[in-house]
Amino acid sequence: MCDDRECCACFGPYSRFACGFCIGLAIVAAVAVIAVLVAGYGHAAQPRFEVEDASLSRFELATSSPSTALSYNLTLTLAVRNPNWAMAAAFRSLEVDYLFDGQRFDRVAVVTGDGYPLPARKTAVFRVSSGADGAPVMLGSAGVKAFRRQSDSGVFDVEAALSGQVKYQLHSSWCRLEARCPLKLNLAGKDGGAVVFQKTKCEVLRSSQGGC
Repeated sequence: MCDDRECCACFGPYSRFACGFCIGLAIVAAVAVIAVLVAGYGHAAQPRFEVEDASLSRFELATSSPSTALSYNLTLTLAVRNPNWAMAAAFRSLEVDYLFDGQRFDRVAVVTGDGYPLPARKTAVFRVSSGADGAPVMLGSAGVKAFRRQSDSGVFDVEAALSGQVKYQLHSSWCRLEARCPLKLNLAGKDGGAVVFQKTKCEVLRSSQGGC
């Protein structure tokens, strides 16, 4: 039996071949370890977002020239997945802006306080409810027409715009996050019937920050 120091000497006449073989194995093992570390921790895949459910029980527009305001009740179920197989992610903040016809009418915090850690290959689900009586929104005449047209159909185009900051394990910088979730929301009927929502994948915008 020979230990590592005797690796090249314990094979007698085949010592040179054995020594080269041992060194080759060590190099291959080192390269493999480095490759795994680089693949697992060198590049971070951005989180994935999906709106699993959303319900709109009220959506009313009040106009008093030149201002407009929305009264609404909206509930959103947001799934956030960390697709990295090795790196955990930590969210310092995550917010959702609600927009109609490109104009924001509310902002709601999803992650606040001390942040939220998300292990590798795990998914977190957040349920966010909000509402307002007369939230100001800067809709022009085109926006008012779009609202009335969609009100007649009972289906509203509302965008959920996500923004926040995330940091990945072994990385030093916080990265900005932005994603867009276009939603088609059926206004709940007065008869109380169930409203079906189609799950929506959000488009994550590519960050221009170095290392993000």
